[in-house]
Amino acid sequence: MDWISFLTGGTCVALAFALFTSSHDDEEDDIIIDEETESELVVNGHAERNVIMSCQTCRKLKKHREIKPNLFQCIKCKRHVDLRRAS
Repeated sequence: MDWISFLTGGTCVALAFALFTSSHDDEEDDIIIDEETESELVVNGHAERNVIMSCQTCRKLKKHREIKPNLFQCIKCKRHVDLRRAS
């Protein structure tokens, strides 16, 4: 029974050491863009996003596809959910 306690304690110490001594930086790296690459940058609209939202028709959490910026459509029942700002 002593060896089991010794090995368990050693494993706990190794795990604690690995968790507290990791040097993971949460800061984002600074990106430097040259003038040449900045002029070549082309943006072609929004990318299609799939999000999980509560559908009022299905009454469940379902996947919704973005068809326009902040305008989503339920994949199952095709109901539109408009999250755009009203002006």
